[in-house]
Amino acid sequence: MKDDVLIRVAQSVEPDSFGCTIDEWAEAINTAWDGEVDTPEVLKVQQAAASAGAWNAVYVLSAVAGLETSVLIDAEGTVFIDWGSPGLVPLRAHVGAMAPFQVWVHTHPRFDAYWSLTDRQSLANGTGVLNEALVLGFDGVKRARNLGEDEPDAPRIGGSPALSAWSQEDPAPWPMAWPAEVAA
Repeated sequence: MKDDVLIRVAQSVEPDSFGCTIDEWAEAINTAWDGEVDTPEVLKVQQAAASAGAWNAVYVLSAVAGLETSVLIDAEGTVFIDWGSPGLVPLRAHVGAMAPFQVWVHTHPRFDAYWSLTDRQSLANGTGVLNEALVLGFDGVKRARNLGEDEPDAPRIGGSPALSAWSQEDPAPWPMAWPAEVAA
């Protein structure tokens, strides 16, 4: 069942929609499949996909590699990428990144999209400098928006004052979850 979902999501990727050729996409997939994710082939495609909001492509790269990845897009539209293990991707400080950050995206390559305890801690820590967060999983894209005091009746993650700023939204199933525009 989950393999069927991954195949469907992979088939939905249109590399030309984010400025890559089918050959570049195929090379990135094959390289990620081998677990070689910090390579120019993968990073170039992942950066282009993230800049275009093609989260299906970012998710597929993560799922075929079997590793979590994190994408951080700063105030100027610069894309920063980190790769981690199958269950954790550390968010590194990126020299030159400009706050506030537009979006933080990370993957759960073998699970549904949900806010783990670690994710919630990251959201709480980022409340003052992050506008939106997405987690990509088998069931689609789960989004949280930093609402602050806006939309007081909107469901919130809650559990702490910082997490009460974040919206609690159901995952948007693949393939309806993209594209999400990013201001460059």
